[in-house]
Amino acid sequence: MARKYYGWKGRILRVDLSTGKITKEELPWDWARQYIGCRGINSKILWDEVRAGIDPYGPDNRLIFGVGPLDGTPVGMGRMSVTALANTRCLGEGGVGGFWSPELKFAGYDNVVFQGTADSPVYLNIRDDQVELRDARHLWGHDTWETEKMIQDELGDRDIQVRCIGPAGENLVHSAMVVGNLNRAGGRAGLGDIMGSKKLKAVAVRGSGGVQVADPDRFEAAYFKIREVLRLDTCMDSWNTAWATMGGLVLMRIFNQLGNLHTRNALQMQFDEAIDKCSGEELLKKYAKRPRACYCCPYPSCAKYFEITDGPYAGTVGENTSALELCFTSLLGIENLSAAMLGRTLCNKMGLDAFEVGYTLAWAMESFEKGILTTSDTEGRELRFGNEEALIELIPKIARREGGFASFLADGVAKAARSTGQGSEKWALEVKGQQLECMPQRNFYFAALGVGTSEAGPDHTRWYPPYPPHPALISPDMAKELKLDFDLKDVFIARKKEGKGTFLKFMTDTRAVIESLPFCIFLMRDKLNLDFRYWLELFNAGTGLEYSLDELIQCGERIMNLERAIIVREGFRREDDTLPYRAMHDPSDTGHPPLDQETWDFMLDEYYEKREWDIKTAIPTRKKLAELDLEAVTKELETLGIEVI
Repeated sequence: MARKYYGWKGRILRVDLSTGKITKEELPWDWARQYIGCRGINSKILWDEVRAGIDPYGPDNRLIFGVGPLDGTPVGMGRMSVTALANTRCLGEGGVGGFWSPELKFAGYDNVVFQGTADSPVYLNIRDDQVELRDARHLWGHDTWETEKMIQDELGDRDIQVRCIGPAGENLVHSAMVVGNLNRAGGRAGLGDIMGSKKLKAVAVRGSGGVQVADPDRFEAAYFKIREVLRLDTCMDSWNTAWATMGGLVLMRIFNQLGNLHTRNALQMQFDEAIDKCSGEELLKKYAKRPRACYCCPYPSCAKYFEITDGPYAGTVGENTSALELCFTSLLGIENLSAAMLGRTLCNKMGLDAFEVGYTLAWAMESFEKGILTTSDTEGRELRFGNEEALIELIPKIARREGGFASFLADGVAKAARSTGQGSEKWALEVKGQQLECMPQRNFYFAALGVGTSEAGPDHTRWYPPYPPHPALISPDMAKELKLDFDLKDVFIARKKEGKGTFLKFMTDTRAVIESLPFCIFLMRDKLNLDFRYWLELFNAGTGLEYSLDELIQCGERIMNLERAIIVREGFRREDDTLPYRAMHDPSDTGHPPLDQETWDFMLDEYYEKREWDIKTAIPTRKKLAELDLEAVTKELETLGIEVI
C-alpha cells in the first residue's frame, strides 16, 4: 500500500530533455522526513545526481524546481526553490514567490527535475497528470513578459502559471534569472543560464487538486497564531509596518543614515542629499498605483505596481518587490528613481539579475574613472558614475550579448575584473564569483559573516533578517526554553566580533527550515524570527509528524551541511569564505575602518567550531556528518580524495 502523505503530494516529476522521456516517481519518505521539501529536497537531489567536476552547462547538470509540504496552504505564500550547480561551481539556489508553486502542488507534484539538453527550444506543460514537452522555437528570443502571455494564449488559459527565461538565460548571461508573474524572479546564482543551456524556455503548470493536511483544525489554529503576530497594528517589530507598506526600498533611507549604503561602488557609504529623490517615500508619492502580493500574503503592499507618467521614461510600468532599485541609484551614483525603475523593468523582461548588472556596471564605472577602462573599451561610452543613459542602453544589450563591451559585462564582475587586471580586482564587489546584493560588511559584522560564508555566494535570505528583535520579545526564560545559546544584545552590536558565528549557525539552520517548508523569509518578523515553536506546530499539524523542536531545526542543520558538502566537492575551502578586497582593506568615507583579517579569522573560527567543521578547511567533520545521518557524504568525499577528519 502506498504511503499516505499529508502536506506533500508524494510525487517527483522527472524530465529528460535529451530523450523527451517524462516519468513520475514516488517522493522517498526519508527525503521528506530529513529534508522537508523545497530547498532541502532540491539540494538532496543535486547531491545525489550531480557528480563532481561536471560542466554546469552540460547535460549532466540538474535543474530542479521544488515546492514544500506547506505550499498550496496559506502558509506557503507561493514560495518555491530553483536549484542547480551554478556556473560559478557554487550551489545555485534561489527562492521566488508568486503563484506558480501552489499550482504545482494542485497538479500533484513536489519537485520537477530536468536533466539532459534538448536539441531545440522546448517548454514543459503540466496539467495535472497530463505532462508534455512542447516546441518553444517560436518563443525563443522573446522577453519574459511576452513569453508568459504567448504561452497562456497558446494554451487558452490566462490562469496558467509560468516560470521562464528571457534573452539573458538564452544567451548564458552570468546570473540570469528565472522569472514568472511578470516580476517575480529567483535563482540569482545563475539558474536562468542553466535553464537556457538546457534549451528549456519555460515551465507552465495548472492543477485542479488540493493539499491535504493531517489535522485541519490544529493547522488552522497554528496559522492564525502567525497571522496574529504579523498584525500591523500590534506587531512589536518596527520593520513590519514599514516593509508592508514600502517594501524593500525602505532600506534606502535607513542604510543611508547608518552609513551602510553602497554608493558609487561602495567608494562612499552615503548618498548625500540625493537620498530624498530615491527613497521608498518617493516611490509611494509619485509612482505607485496599486498594491501587489504573492499567494495568500498577509502584507497589504510588499510589492507595488508602478507607472511612470511623465519625463523621458513615461509609459514605463512594472513592479517593485524589494530593494533592487539600490543597484541603479546609489550604487551607480544615479539620482533619478524613474531611471532605476525602468532599469528594474528591463531586467525583469530580459531575465537579468539587477545585482549582476548593478555591481558589474559599478565596477566598470569606477574602472573608467580611474583610467583602467577607456572609451575604446566601452565602445565610445563615457561610463562615469551617474550615467543613467548608459544603464538603460546597456541592459538589453547585455542580455542579448550585443557588442563586445556588453558581452564582456555579461560574464559578470569577477570574470571582467580578472581579465582586465591592473588592480581592478580590488574594487570588484563579489564573493565566490557572485556579485554582492547591497548588504554592508565593514560596519555590520553579522552581515559580513553571512555574506562571506554562504554556499550560494552572497545571499542575505539565508540568514535574514539582519536587524535585532524588539528586546521585550524574548525573555531570558524564553531564550533558555528555546535553547538560544547566544546573547541577543551582544550579537547585534554591529562591530563586536564575539558571538557572530554562534548566531549565524542558528540563523542559517532555521532559515533552511523556513525555505523548505516554505514560508516567505521576508515575513520573519517579531517572535517568528526566533521562536520556532510556531513553525514546529505548523509543520506537525500539516504533515502528521510529531517532531520535537530539536528535530525540526536539525533538518535545517542537515540541509546546511549537505549544501556545504556540495561546494566542498567542487573545491571550495576556508580561503573561499572571504569578502571583497574593499571590505577588508579600505576604510569607508563615513569613518568605518575595514574589517581586518584577525577579526575575520576569529569569526570564521567561531562559526566553524560551532558547526563542528574543520577550522582549517571548512569541511564538515566525520562526527558531524554521522550525527546528521550523512555518512554517505563522508564516503563520497573520501572517494574523491577529500580528507574528512
